[in-house]
Amino acid sequence: MKNKSILFINQSSGYLMVDIINAHVPHYDNIVLLTGYLNPRETLLDEKVKVKKLLNYVRTSSPMRLFTWIGFWLLSLYYVFVKYRKYKVYFVSNPPLNVFTARWIKREFAFLIYDVYPNTLSNQNIISNKSIFFKYWEKTNQIVYRKSTSLFTVSDSMKTSLTITKTYQDKLNVVPIWTNNTFFKTINPNDNKFIQKFKLQNKFIVSYSGNLGRTHPVEKLIDLAEMMKNEKDILFLIIGEGDKKHHLLQLQKSLNLPNLKILDLQPTEIFPHVLAAVDIGVVTLESNSSNLSVPSKTFNLMSVGKPILSISKPTSELAQIVVDNKIGENFNEQDLHKMRDFILKLKNDDEAYQCMQNCSKKTSLKFSPENAKQMILN
Repeated sequence: MKNKSILFINQSSGYLMVDIINAHVPHYDNIVLLTGYLNPRETLLDEKVKVKKLLNYVRTSSPMRLFTWIGFWLLSLYYVFVKYRKYKVYFVSNPPLNVFTARWIKREFAFLIYDVYPNTLSNQNIISNKSIFFKYWEKTNQIVYRKSTSLFTVSDSMKTSLTITKTYQDKLNVVPIWTNNTFFKTINPNDNKFIQKFKLQNKFIVSYSGNLGRTHPVEKLIDLAEMMKNEKDILFLIIGEGDKKHHLLQLQKSLNLPNLKILDLQPTEIFPHVLAAVDIGVVTLESNSSNLSVPSKTFNLMSVGKPILSISKPTSELAQIVVDNKIGENFNEQDLHKMRDFILKLKNDDEAYQCMQNCSKKTSLKFSPENAKQMILN
């Protein structure tokens, strides 16, 4: 029987990548993961998998993101074309430059699209959509779609956003992101390490946790905090790193709002305590990028049964998930007064809160780790 080997390339590998790789274990004799950062949650990467750590993805600013993307990509070329040149390859769109490697290789590969490039970079004004490089990238995408053995993305709206000819549409499989309900659970406030550490007892917490990047209008939480500063028991909490972090901290300092707290990303082992402490989870996408990704935090919030306040275009996949499943409400960026009313309603109406909480938990069951088995490159 022929020896089967596969190389995974994902610069920032979390629980989704772990589940996908583990789903491949019964089908392959040799499995290697090239990554910069491996962050498993409740499920560990199978011991059969060999991990090669290259350069970590740093998202503190656009220059650092680009530097670490390029550095990781250049280091990965040796492994793709020399050390593991006979392995099948499973590319992920992080770093986005993986698409150029996929263009050049002459063996079987899969490509998993979490974010749509180069469109995302154009929307962030990092590259112009009229530039030669943008057009070359778009042409490269078409070549990769044609050459790939399998293509995966995580939402119908992202599928629509991809410029892909009908000839290759059948290759493109939409597999929703998932979460794991065993990792997140209800934690009594008296036992919650996050609440105790930051003295958040008796607070109704409205929180955003994750990437503070250009495509996320997180500053709306600061606007809400200023608007609702007389609501003494409501706390607006921002947790994360990214391009906007410095600006958010400057706003916090200048406004001196007692109901606003900005924290660094919390360790993985504390993450269940963070989500258990939250009363309303905030998920954001800038209007220009609403159809280019679906934040995984959406599914984690469902898993712990939290109502969601989403800020996104009403036509986005995120908005549709939130509204159709009655797990929260979606708002345009300008709808601050409506957001305030939503927060106050859930704070003061226990029945409405409980109903939305139950819907959120129920909806999480639609997005289980079994989805990983639909992303196998055979």
